[in-house]
Amino acid sequence: MPRPLDAAAGTRLLGPIVDYVLEHGIADLSLRPLALAVGSSPRMLLYHFGSKEDLIVAIIDETRRRHADLLTAWYERSAEYDARTLLLRAWQWLAAPRHDRLLRLLFETYGIALHDRKRHAAFLRSAVNDWTWPFARTLERQGFSAERAAALATLLAAVVRGLLLDVLATADRTRVDRAFRSFINAIEFPDDAGPGA
Repeated sequence: MPRPLDAAAGTRLLGPIVDYVLEHGIADLSLRPLALAVGSSPRMLLYHFGSKEDLIVAIIDETRRRHADLLTAWYERSAEYDARTLLLRAWQWLAAPRHDRLLRLLFETYGIALHDRKRHAAFLRSAVNDWTWPFARTLERQGFSAERAAALATLLAAVVRGLLLDVLATADRTRVDRAFRSFINAIEFPDDAGPGA
């Protein structure tokens, strides 16, 4: 009779596994070097996660969770600023070089998920919500109607994702920062008395 899976042990392994993948990427993931790096064996990884495909699902879900935590941390700090300033600060927070590895992995996992939508449907739904809800709630707090906040949050999330991809591809932070500022300054905020900084 097979032993039941030790869920706690698998959870403990997942953190170091994702740290390894942050450094090495997920596209060419091989179990043997991964197991060596996290102090395990390919057999034990399969024991805890079931298959390589299930391990990749767990990695993708953990990557999404880490990114959601990043956005939540920004949201929790955002109440004290006006709308324009807090969105500029959101960009500075997300585009900081210390987040590059996580963002690279996030974009890589998007590609994997889009190739196998059935397996990764939950990731794709959650990943979109992770980007939009902090923006929508913040904009509502700043005086936008719920409908306008939801629409603008969707646009903001798309712009931020696109510009982050640009930064990762080109490393031209000055140009991309300027583009984001231009976008924010084009938005009409409820309390606008004129163009912002």
